[in-house]
Amino acid sequence: MPPAGLSRDAVLRAAVALADADGLETLSMRRLAGELGVEAMSLYNHVASKRDLHEGMVERVWDEVDLATDEPDWRARMHRICRSARDSMVAHPWFFSFPVTYGGMNRIAMIEAMLATMRGAGIPADAVYHAQHIIDGHVFGYSWQDTDYSNGPALEERADEMLSRIPAEQYPHLMEHAHQHMADTPAGSGFDMGLDILFDALEARRESPAHD
Repeated sequence: MPPAGLSRDAVLRAAVALADADGLETLSMRRLAGELGVEAMSLYNHVASKRDLHEGMVERVWDEVDLATDEPDWRARMHRICRSARDSMVAHPWFFSFPVTYGGMNRIAMIEAMLATMRGAGIPADAVYHAQHIIDGHVFGYSWQDTDYSNGPALEERADEMLSRIPAEQYPHLMEHAHQHMADTPAGSGFDMGLDILFDALEARRESPAHD
């Protein structure tokens, strides 16, 4: 019989907390059980396998996404969904260790919300088909890049070392870009700028503004 008070939600919540605090590589069924005060075998009453545990952890990340159901403007709703997804992924860097197919019904709900928002805005189905993949690529890619670039001093040291080996006179535009990264970052959000470029292209394809 499962220990009193132990549930799938409690197991997944504890697993996420451990991975957030110490990294995914430190997460084992034995350590997770210790955190919960149970024997490791007790966990299998709530998760079928290590993969099931991982899939459940990813589903919790997707559960944090704001689907912006109260937002009537299609672009504003898409921005909220995408920013929220980015925030959720970046808050849990281990997320990027798993296949993009993980996510369960929470991921399905997010995809449905995005598709419905674009179709409701009068964007043709063929354009929405491609747009969904393009927007996903932007959200996943930018979020992964943000996570990978957030390694603090160690990353800055590697960047400085790499730049020191590049002849500035041969690559002036690259050096200008690197300076913006290191010392003079332009105002605004590149993530939002990318979304706006995509949404401007979709705006031009709209068949009807009936759902604005």
